[in-house]
This record gives sequence, C-alpha cells and structure tokens, in this order.
Amino acid sequence: MTIQIQGDGLLTSLLDFTVRSVPGCLGAGLSVAGAPAEVNCDQCGAAGTDEGHATHGAPRTVAAVGVAKRLDPAQWDQAVGPLWDAFRGDATISRPATDGSQDPDDALGLSGLQGVPADDLGPVQGVVVSAGEWGGDLPVLLSLYLDRTPDDKTLRTVDRWEPMVSQALAVVEYCAGQEQVAAQMLEMTQYRRVIEQAKGLVMGAIGCDAPAAFSTIARASQHFNVRLRNLAVALVEHVGDGTVEHPPDPDLRIRPTENEKAVAQKVWAALSTSTAILPVAAP
Repeated sequence: MTIQIQGDGLLTSLLDFTVRSVPGCLGAGLSVAGAPAEVNCDQCGAAGTDEGHATHGAPRTVAAVGVAKRLDPAQWDQAVGPLWDAFRGDATISRPATDGSQDPDDALGLSGLQGVPADDLGPVQGVVVSAGEWGGDLPVLLSLYLDRTPDDKTLRTVDRWEPMVSQALAVVEYCAGQEQVAAQMLEMTQYRRVIEQAKGLVMGAIGCDAPAAFSTIARASQHFNVRLRNLAVALVEHVGDGTVEHPPDPDLRIRPTENEKAVAQKVWAALSTSTAILPVAAP
C-alpha cells in the first residue's frame, strides 16, 4: 500500500471524526489550491483583480465524506458556492449569514449548483468553510455542511480541527512526494547494471573506453528521443535475444516499447556496420 493511499485513508478518517464532533454535521470536505502554473484566474472563473487568488492555481477536493462528496466537487466544477467565496476571499465563510449580507433566496449560496441530488441539498441548512494554509501560501479549505444554522460553538470546533487537518494534508503530500523520488532513485540504481552492460556492448563494437561508450548511448538517446535507461534495456535485450534482470516490483520494471526496440536495432546496426545514422562519439 502506497503512502498516498494510506494518506487518503488518514484524511478521510480525520474528516469522519470531525463530522462526529460537530452536532448536526452532514458531511465534511478538504480542498486545496494547486501551484500557480496550473491555471490562471481567467481559466478557473475567478476575477483577475482578486489579489488573494491571483497567485493560486485551480482548487481541487482531496478528501470528502457525507454530502461533501458531491457538493464540494460540484462547486469547484461550476465556480459557484461558498467554497469559491472562501477561496477567493481567503476567509472563513459561515452561512446563512446573520448580518443579512446573503441573498435571502439563496442563504447558503448553493442553489445555483447543477446536477446535485436533492437528497444532498435538501437537508443542508448551514455551511461553514474555513480557509487555512498547507504549503507556503497555498490555501486549504475545510468545508462542513450542517442540518442547522452554524453557531459560535460550531465555529470554535471548526477552528480547532482545521489546523490538524491541514497539517495532516501537508505531511501526506510531502511523504507522497518523497516516496516518488525514492522510487525513481531505486529504479535508476537497479538498472545501473543494465546500463553498464550496454556500455560494454558499445565498447566491444567500436573499440572505445567506458566514458566514450556512455557518451555514445547518451547521444543516441537524445538523437532518437528515447530515455537512456529504456534504450539500454532495449539494446541489451536485442543483442542478447532475451530479457534483462528486472527489479522485483512490477511498477519499477522498464518494458521497452516497439519504438524503443526499433531504435535499439538501428543503434546496434550503426555500431556493427559503422554506418552514419548514429552520432557516435570519437574513441
């Protein structure tokens, strides 16, 4: 089981506990904004003059329980609702608003949602969205849907849980990222011997030393636009007419594509016949 899967279970458990801690809670969701490079404000529907939002990317729901499973994604997809209001204003939203600032015909800001089952919307009489941070200045939004109007006790409970959920999210995202880096490093290490075998083939074919052999494989990789490790695997398997030693984890195994196999054949033909289709490094 990967860290990401375990992390998703942790976040869902925290949301479940939050729902049980808030009387009348029908569901809870956790959403985050992405990095700035993902989208700009025009793409996600926010006004370009919103300074707090202009530096954020598209928001997404990372975990949800109860009615939030449908209400949160619907708001992000349709760019309406209290989630968007909290995201744009980087502030906590509580509805129905007691100061009369909300349209009385849409006290929750959810009436514009399309495609949400009436069974989800009907019981909802209150919404609280708390805005926090999870990575640098990237916002995290904890949403709660209630069968009653939020009171001071509800807001205090939300304030108590939001930092814990946000920190859990930050830890999950960090660990998942480190797991991916570790997997990539493991793949590189486990295929180092195959690369050495490919270098040995090149050294025998053109009579060069090890650095020149590696340079030849690297140039071929760039010339034919294939990954070096994949080319090395395809080359060794082509010359040896068999399969190389692969790591035990199926997710880390390199399986050359038909194009990579064809490239390996061209590379070996060039090395074997000294033709000019391959930019071979000088020995």
